[in-house]
Amino acid sequence: MTETAQNYGMLMLILGTVTILSIPMQKLLGRASLPGMIGFIGIGLIIAMVDDRLRILTPFIFEQVEVLAQLGIIALLFRVGIESSLDQLLGQLQRAIKVWLSDAVFPPLLVFALIWFWPGLGAVPALLVAIAASATSVGVSVTAWENANALDTPEAALMLDVAELDDLSAVILLGIVFAITPHLHAGEQTIVAGEVLAAVAIQVIKIAAFCGICFVFSRQVEERLSKVFVGLDKRVGPFAFAAGTVFLIAALAEKLGFSMAIGALFAGLAFSRDAEERQIDRAFGYFLTVFAPFFFVSIGLSVALDGISAALPLAFALLAALIAGKLLGAGLAAWAVAGRRAGLLIGASMIPRAEIYLIVMLHGLTLGSWAMPQQLYTAAVLASIGTCLIGPLATGRLLVKKPTKEQKV
Repeated sequence: MTETAQNYGMLMLILGTVTILSIPMQKLLGRASLPGMIGFIGIGLIIAMVDDRLRILTPFIFEQVEVLAQLGIIALLFRVGIESSLDQLLGQLQRAIKVWLSDAVFPPLLVFALIWFWPGLGAVPALLVAIAASATSVGVSVTAWENANALDTPEAALMLDVAELDDLSAVILLGIVFAITPHLHAGEQTIVAGEVLAAVAIQVIKIAAFCGICFVFSRQVEERLSKVFVGLDKRVGPFAFAAGTVFLIAALAEKLGFSMAIGALFAGLAFSRDAEERQIDRAFGYFLTVFAPFFFVSIGLSVALDGISAALPLAFALLAALIAGKLLGAGLAAWAVAGRRAGLLIGASMIPRAEIYLIVMLHGLTLGSWAMPQQLYTAAVLASIGTCLIGPLATGRLLVKKPTKEQKV
């Protein structure tokens, strides 16, 4: 009983410390146009270093931090979904898809080639990191656009549309890859091309069915039930309904063999057209503030401290591939569609990789070293931090600050 109380006491200490630090840390890093995730990963690394010396974290603590991290993943991906606008995206699809098609090809190809030819890795790790590289954490660069009062420009609209397509395609591919990786692992001993193709076909059918269920829910069910909950409690009813629904959809996605992250993203998309979306998003912001940091803290905790120096060469090579992929894939295509300035800005803004990228890395690590060797995982986390430093700093330098309405007066 005493040991259990001590475990919970340590967990509450970590929970309270991270929560209190979250806002000041994000504010401080935000002044430099940097994401709070860098600070939270740093907290995880610091906790890991302290534990390496004092052994204060029990398996129970690690398990509970992982639970908090899963809640953080759900909150992060729900926010990505609810802030997306499928109707607006479809309206500008013709313009954005030209950039997205290029952006969906170059980064994965460069990263796959790098990991495939890197000694001691292989096909499955290369495939996982390639899919992760196709995603974009454009929210990391948005602060630089906000600081320059440039979010209402055509370049920003194109960037956000392409980023939405990036995330949607990456999540769909992620569901397929998660399903076939065990077959690819078995293929190291036997040829299982037929099994892989069958797994892909089954997963595509599942994803199509899942998308259909979410679409029907969004168009026919969600608005009616939201109104019921608004009638029951106008203040917290919409949030309670949205929170319960996202957990149920996440559970369904997990049951179908995707991941809870995929379910959370589609739940957010289902609520994105709701008249109460602003209220839901605002209420979910509190949930996000408490739990999202723990996803990044868990990333820091999972890094092997004694392997950082050995992972540095691969980290720098991967960072170069991640940067080059977006500059070539998104930047050149945007240049052709919208001009040189748009190409440079969009290429730089798309460099950061955070949420979806790190979710793939962490999932691969849980599968085992055959899917994500520890050295590659450490290198991928370091490269992620690098992209989140370089992307917004480059974007801020490229943007010419525009005066606000008040400044004009």
